[in-house]
Amino acid sequence: MRRGFTLIEMIVVVAIGAVVITVTTVNLLGGSRRVVKGAGVEQLVAEIRGEQMRAMTGDTTAGAGVLDLGGLDLDNNLTISTTFSGAQIAFAPISGEIVGYIAGQDTVTVVDSTDGTTKTLHINKYGVVIQVD
Repeated sequence: MRRGFTLIEMIVVVAIGAVVITVTTVNLLGGSRRVVKGAGVEQLVAEIRGEQMRAMTGDTTAGAGVLDLGGLDLDNNLTISTTFSGAQIAFAPISGEIVGYIAGQDTVTVVDSTDGTTKTLHINKYGVVIQVD
């Protein structure tokens, strides 16, 4: 009686290993895209809060209190679309409320061009992000 493995047994083991490695790699890559998208959303929220704070503190430098969403650079694969007029959010001095707020036109969407998934931020008239879908 000979000891060892047959060629068929070796091929089956290698095939099972390849499938496990492929599934693990796909899951890890999907997780990294979720992290990148989450970081982009957090950066966008920070930009909104920062510009609102500049308006509330009475910053008089040019462009203070107006956030140009078209000019933000989140990531090479993340883009921003919005329902705000002119792709800008303007905050009133001292109060920090959104100037010209129109209900229903209060969302900013971050789109991941690699997989087409989106995250939508809903902003109330006080400039607060109230929901992220």
